[in-house]
Amino acid sequence: MSHGRGRGFIVFTLEWLAGTTVHHDHVLVGLSPQNGRYKPEYIRNLIFWLRPRFSSIDVVIPGFEAAYTLVAAGHPPAQAVHRARRAYRQLHNPAVRALADLGVPDPARHVTSWTRLHANAAYRASLIRSRRAYLIDRRIRAACRAMTAEVVGNAANSGSVTSGDIDIAVRYVIAEIPLLTDGPRLFEADRSVFVYHRPTPLVAAIADGGSILRAAPGQSWAVVGQEEENHGEHDRTAPPAAIPVPAR
Repeated sequence: MSHGRGRGFIVFTLEWLAGTTVHHDHVLVGLSPQNGRYKPEYIRNLIFWLRPRFSSIDVVIPGFEAAYTLVAAGHPPAQAVHRARRAYRQLHNPAVRALADLGVPDPARHVTSWTRLHANAAYRASLIRSRRAYLIDRRIRAACRAMTAEVVGNAANSGSVTSGDIDIAVRYVIAEIPLLTDGPRLFEADRSVFVYHRPTPLVAAIADGGSILRAAPGQSWAVVGQEEENHGEHDRTAPPAAIPVPAR
């Protein structure tokens, strides 16, 4: 486990999945528009903590893909697109500012929407493989649909999500798969670790070799946790135990 103090009163931890190679090459940070932890201060603290620990850093944020989840949650399409744009800016701007303050050259180039990655041939090829896996691999399909149901339920503030809702929004989850499997290719790194605030069923299915999806050489995953100090007390928000993954 890696430990470190972010700016302010946050202490971060990094749990690497068991069986993956710990390195300090490239870190890919996933930000979520539907999770309340990703406030500007948290984003800044996280980037300030991660950047010195890796040779390079990129941040990825859902773009227009997020609108599918909002449509499935009952929002009119035009409103869903507007909300998705606003949510993207709320994550993008503090991430760019943090990288700029750290002296990262051309910081905006290192904060990327999933939508913009469609210009990358490696992303497009990986997305085709991901869609195929969703159609023919039961475990990938189940993981995608479970994660989609959770996202739509959160967006709708309701636990009631239909199969039709999932059909509309599942492309949001599928669009993330290339970030979990092909980070080294997408960001031209020998090794890349995808960092998120919790493990997901998709990462588990990819990492343990139990699906047709295979990670690119050099791909790994880690979960970032935090401890918050409050008036001298520690309010700990730590990641779950690392997912066991057989050594490759």
